[in-house]
Amino acid sequence: MVRAGIMRLRRNTWAAVSLDGALALGRGCVPNPQRPGAAATSDGFEWSTRLDRGAPLVGKIWKPDAGAMVNEEAVVAALVAADSVLLGERHDNPDHHRLQARLIAELVSAGRKPTLALEMLEPDDDATVARYRSDPKAGARGLGTVLAWEKSGWPDWPEYLPIAEVAFQAGLPMVSANLPRSLVRAIVHSGLAALPPADVPRLDLDTPLPEPLETSLEQELRDSHCGQLPEALVVPMALAQRARDGQMAARMRSFPAPVVLIAGAGHIARDRGVPLHLRAHHPDGHIVSIAFVEVLPHKTTPESYAADFGASTLPFDFVWFTPRASDEDPCAGFRAPIPPHGEPSKP
Repeated sequence: MVRAGIMRLRRNTWAAVSLDGALALGRGCVPNPQRPGAAATSDGFEWSTRLDRGAPLVGKIWKPDAGAMVNEEAVVAALVAADSVLLGERHDNPDHHRLQARLIAELVSAGRKPTLALEMLEPDDDATVARYRSDPKAGARGLGTVLAWEKSGWPDWPEYLPIAEVAFQAGLPMVSANLPRSLVRAIVHSGLAALPPADVPRLDLDTPLPEPLETSLEQELRDSHCGQLPEALVVPMALAQRARDGQMAARMRSFPAPVVLIAGAGHIARDRGVPLHLRAHHPDGHIVSIAFVEVLPHKTTPESYAADFGASTLPFDFVWFTPRASDEDPCAGFRAPIPPHGEPSKP
């Protein structure tokens, strides 16, 4: 199985990639690093991640369109006014999930009751979640068990538990945002022919991306696979990534506002992620995207991170900088090229 390299994708897209092992983009393939005791920030939030906690950007929130730092109150005010809230993460960073839960709790405190749409859930999971939550004695911790989360490939359920706890305490719906993994695999193999005809416009796949954005997406896939992705897979996998973004947007549109999406940071980028799909259907909708981004020791200014997202300016409404969860080499898992038929090599 492809391992650590996928965990360090430039945009944390966790896109549909080289089938089966790589399809999940290495989810759960990298063990959690040893994390010593938490370190408290000035506002009382305690980091559980450890790397570069003292970096100047850690805990800071950047607003790219203003070119300035803002405080958490400004972020919460924007979220409370939004129809669609997109919270982007690096999946294996537990502090990202804790901050997501914190913001969702702030929405609830402000009188909002959002539906939570999770990239980690697929359509078949919806009935399982509904059935489990119909029991008034059901608790957030047990949801991971009924979902067989340990077999899903996502980071351990306790890392996502803070989000579920807020949902259970506030009675917030939790729904799937992702396509079935089998369908994503079929799109990589067969293109649009893998989809029912009605799903092509529903996922906005009847309209190509503008050429610069398509080029950027394809280059991201090459880079995120450390140059080991066969060129024949680049375009099919870019299509699968667009299909997943389209599905997440369609799921958000299917519920009354407000809706909160929990997804990898690449999915919530305003240039060509889920916001692009949302705007195509509701140009006047109020969308707010917040990316939680791990600091790197050699990058000390917010905009020095823009290139990591294939952009000249960070493509989010807000960027919240956090310590890193791991220093593992992003390309360590690529021991050999991925074969042309799309099955990942095993190290």
